[in-house]
Amino acid sequence: MAPSVSACGYHDAGSINRGMLNWAYPNALYVTSAVWKAQLDGLLSRDDRPAATRALLGYGTAVKELGQLRDGLSLVRDHGRDDPTISLVLIGPMLWARLAPANTRLEMIPHTTGPSSGDVVIVTDEPVIKALVEGQVAPQTARELGLIRFYGAPEAVQRAASWLDRLNQPAIEVPVKSSG
Repeated sequence: MAPSVSACGYHDAGSINRGMLNWAYPNALYVTSAVWKAQLDGLLSRDDRPAATRALLGYGTAVKELGQLRDGLSLVRDHGRDDPTISLVLIGPMLWARLAPANTRLEMIPHTTGPSSGDVVIVTDEPVIKALVEGQVAPQTARELGLIRFYGAPEAVQRAASWLDRLNQPAIEVPVKSSG
């Protein structure tokens, strides 16, 4: 005898996970509406491929973009301070990734089950990550538009936001003294 299985589309795991995310991190679902509006306004790119294609190719693309975010954040680390560990969730696919400072580098675990105790949680979505790493949207603008939300201890959130704000900023040029 086969076990019974619920096949109702209204009870899919992704929707339940997003509901739990919003319960654990109040107003996290606002990111979804903010991303939708930014896409309508042309600020963020849209992925108009069929759902099956997005599902098939999406994970690899998301991990690549998260890797680019990690690389960008690695370049602007403030090694003199205690950088926070960040657990980031892409709210569309409910993909969690963890960015953890480790000595001189920033390690990324691209498919975790969620945050660890003490992590700064960032809720956003893949089009926002793409726009951040390509320099199309400044981190401050992303926060102001609700495209990215931070959760955690206030001091750690401030450090994470400050760290993210340095992403894609032009480097300060140091004048070269002529020898002569």
